[in-house]
Amino acid sequence: MGRLAVPVLCGTVSLFAVTSAMAQTDPAGASGSGDGAQLEEIIVTARKREESLQRVPVAVSVVSAEQLKNNLASDLAKIGELAPQVSMSQGGSGTGAIITVRGVSSASNDAGLDQSVAIEVDDVPISRGQVISAAIFDVQQVQVLQGPQALFFGKNSPAGVVSLRSVDPTDRYEGYLTAGYEFRADQRFLEGAVSGPLTDTLKARLAFRASKQDGWIRNVAQPIQDFLNPAVTDPGATMGERGPAGHDYSGRLTLLWTPTADFDAKFKLMMNSQTRNAGNAMTEPFCINGQTQPVLAGVVPLPGADCKKDMVKSHGAVAPEFAANFPYANGGEPYFRSKFSLAALTFNKKLDRLTLTSTTGYYNQTVQQMNVSDWSPYASIWAASKESYRLVTQEVRVDTDFDGPVNFMGGAYYEHFVRPFFNAPDLFHVFNPAAGNYTLTNMSSNSRGEYYSAFGQVRWNIVPTLELAAGARWAHDEKRSAIVNAANNPNSATGRALLPSGQVLRSKFSDNDISPEVTLSWRPEANRTLYAAYKTGYKAGGISNQYLVFANATPDNVKFKPEKARGFEVGYKATTLDRRLRYDLVAYRYNYKDLQVVSYNAETISFTIGNAASARIEGVQGSGEWLATDDLTLRGNFGYNRARYRSYPGAQCYVGQPTGTAPGQCNGGRQDLTGKYLLRAPKFTYSFGADYKPQLLADWDTTFTAQASHSSSYQAATDYAPGGHQKAYWLLNAGARLGPQEGNWDVALIGRNLTNSYYMLNTIGWSGSGNPNQYVGFFNRPREVALQATVRW
Repeated sequence: MGRLAVPVLCGTVSLFAVTSAMAQTDPAGASGSGDGAQLEEIIVTARKREESLQRVPVAVSVVSAEQLKNNLASDLAKIGELAPQVSMSQGGSGTGAIITVRGVSSASNDAGLDQSVAIEVDDVPISRGQVISAAIFDVQQVQVLQGPQALFFGKNSPAGVVSLRSVDPTDRYEGYLTAGYEFRADQRFLEGAVSGPLTDTLKARLAFRASKQDGWIRNVAQPIQDFLNPAVTDPGATMGERGPAGHDYSGRLTLLWTPTADFDAKFKLMMNSQTRNAGNAMTEPFCINGQTQPVLAGVVPLPGADCKKDMVKSHGAVAPEFAANFPYANGGEPYFRSKFSLAALTFNKKLDRLTLTSTTGYYNQTVQQMNVSDWSPYASIWAASKESYRLVTQEVRVDTDFDGPVNFMGGAYYEHFVRPFFNAPDLFHVFNPAAGNYTLTNMSSNSRGEYYSAFGQVRWNIVPTLELAAGARWAHDEKRSAIVNAANNPNSATGRALLPSGQVLRSKFSDNDISPEVTLSWRPEANRTLYAAYKTGYKAGGISNQYLVFANATPDNVKFKPEKARGFEVGYKATTLDRRLRYDLVAYRYNYKDLQVVSYNAETISFTIGNAASARIEGVQGSGEWLATDDLTLRGNFGYNRARYRSYPGAQCYVGQPTGTAPGQCNGGRQDLTGKYLLRAPKFTYSFGADYKPQLLADWDTTFTAQASHSSSYQAATDYAPGGHQKAYWLLNAGARLGPQEGNWDVALIGRNLTNSYYMLNTIGWSGSGNPNQYVGFFNRPREVALQATVRW
């Protein structure tokens, strides 16, 4: 297990022995009455079967519905703040998201890239990051499985899985309605659900969420004379005075049919619509090295803009003259629109000693946007794009429950996707006579693929307290892509350097993989588990889908290789003190091969995707929850993560990097990042919090919640530019809730990120700036303070 894992394993065994001895010598309730309150058992599906969190031999963190409510977690980015060693952020374009677990992630900048962290929504796995735009509402539980998860969750999960499970219909009629207002972004939201039986065998639940906000970033752009075309005035502030402004509308219908005791069918349909005043509306440019005035093209000052990370920017719209006859240009006004539907149909048939399960999934999302990418009132660099993604999945599996020592789970999984993508950029307003507008080109691509896999696991109880589980997933992945530029701009040097108009670049990727997994678990008591596991992970390679396809692109050099992981982890879980304390500890060490990395060059305004040679992550992670009194619950977690490139000699240099052969210098356009920490991989993370429910008033319930979390510094720029350094920060959430004991209504005041930490998870060079000291950060949401009221029936 290596230098780190061995001592941790020894310490875990010692801890196991000490706590076992405590359980044998201390009477139940020694730290409180045995008749008092206890921690509720948490059920998870980390191995696609319902098991206790403390018995499943998997590193999994659970965010409950109550925690989501108490922390204003209405999107995946906020959920990332509640789970240890996890971070999430919208990316605006490309895959649409940055999702990181234990320092392993995928960039958002290339539309052909899948995520290293799979998102599963009601048993439908999704590898595309655009799903992060979905609202989180009426959710029963969120499970975050950390480390490779190749065996149970479809595909593409070498870093982990985030699994969301919405609330199912209830046996009796009930419902709720929550209305609230967030003061910082002027956000108004309404959420609710109604649930109950329709017949003796059919139950239904209808839930919804609607919100509208003005945004937390102030935009000071004003109309300005274009410096490239003095006769044209850019409209400036038509992008809006605040951002990201827009609305979210979501609804979910759930039907549960149980005609017999041994059969059930569940159907879920979720629909979501989101608008923003630009896909990059949550971004902000900034400067380093003492620069105080940002410029464009190296010399042109930007009126109203500053160099600070202060939620103030001068981000303009496009003049109507430049947007005329431009596909998806919206008259020059930036925008972002996302619409998707997600359906899941699950059948469960219980036979004598086995359960048959079939899950059919359908996911359809269309994202259309226009973004100004020079982050200036001149809007001299901008692009309009449209992407549609349609996914069909099918999984069948069987799980046995024999009385004997051997049981098994096995099945097959299939998915098919189609993804047409269109992108039309404008670089510096050069008229294109071939298109009759200012486009550089009209790039169209059509990508499609199929994935087949078969998986199985055998569980052998060697003795009643010792289980050996071994399994593997065989996978075959195929992807095909056709990319073509139309009407390249002959008046632009960049346009002339693109893949010639009308020439179709066709590429095909195909690969096979076998990912095995072995776990040994020892459970001397029902509430204690010690396990050791060998795991592997796999994310398919693919075909790059860049915004600009140059003439040197070939069917081979646009492909990238699969990303693979293998390693070990050892963990210990226990519930003690008469079920008033539970905790877990895990040590891990994984080697990653051919990490898929995307780099951005702000000078050429192009992205490059490739495979980093290798990386290793090793660390220790733990969490605990203690019911200190019947009214007070304390919880916390910590993580130490050493995630480094073992070998990465061919990384892209950043703009302005010193040249030479010394460490940290650029040699022939490449730098050596061997030994550097992975992106978004803080060395230390930890949090602690409490829920306090005192009886302050007769017949009234009061709840006070607080959680503080800390992240050490990390690098957020793929090319490791100085502007990508994110310093350490704290997040503080707190809230108070009051309502009658009957529980039919309550009011709450909730604060999230009260420290107002303005942190970024992705950083790129400032396009068109011509200055190596200027960058753009993708920032997560700062402070929120919301007042909300809920009624229940």
